[in-house]
Amino acid sequence: MTAVSDLVAVVDRLLAPDGGCVWNRAQTHATLARYAVEEAYELVDAIDDGDPAEIREELGDVLYQVVLHAGLAGSFDLEDVAADARDKMIRRHPHVFGSERADTEQEVVRVWRAAKAAEKAARTSAFDGVPRAMPPLERAVKLLERLEERGDVDAVVASATASVGARHADFDPDPDPDAVADPDAAAHAVVASGASSGGADVVDGVWGAAVLAQIAAARGSGIDPIASLRAAVAALEAAGRAAE
Repeated sequence: MTAVSDLVAVVDRLLAPDGGCVWNRAQTHATLARYAVEEAYELVDAIDDGDPAEIREELGDVLYQVVLHAGLAGSFDLEDVAADARDKMIRRHPHVFGSERADTEQEVVRVWRAAKAAEKAARTSAFDGVPRAMPPLERAVKLLERLEERGDVDAVVASATASVGARHADFDPDPDPDAVADPDAAAHAVVASGASSGGADVVDGVWGAAVLAQIAAARGSGIDPIASLRAAVAALEAAGRAAE
């Protein structure tokens, strides 16, 4: 047996009706969903820390989640999951397993997207398949990437901003693109909407639209919004810890 098959045997034992674990048997894909997300974030932390031992441990935790979900499924097992992943990677790398050519990273991306588009031909929107459960910033970037493939980022972002603005009397429904890209635009929008006095739990669409426009402008300038915000938040944490 290999370590992977040993892990499958451990999970099977945990899920066994006789002598297994009551907690594990009570779980479903839905109840375990948050743990998959948590383990993925812990893996990202380990990667950021650059500690190989920690990365190895967190990869194991992610793998355990996969094995546990497969064990609970009933209609498929880990072999089926692995087979699907294997077949997908072969299909999406025709430059390695077929006759396509892709000698640069850009060409690989093109080939990958073409293969994926062929697989997902039944989709009716470029936005299909973007997970709704993604954090808003990451989801915004993913949606913008889809728009960039179609070449109409500015028009759609302006439309979204105008749509939000139409629901706020003090917001200009036809914003000046230069003003939207202004680093102070989000703050101005909050003040204009009157939400700034409502406390930290106010949902303000105008502020959100301004931030969305900032994300689009950052990507247009070659800035990675996610990595940039993570760096700023890390600096905030470091400063906060230093002040304790």
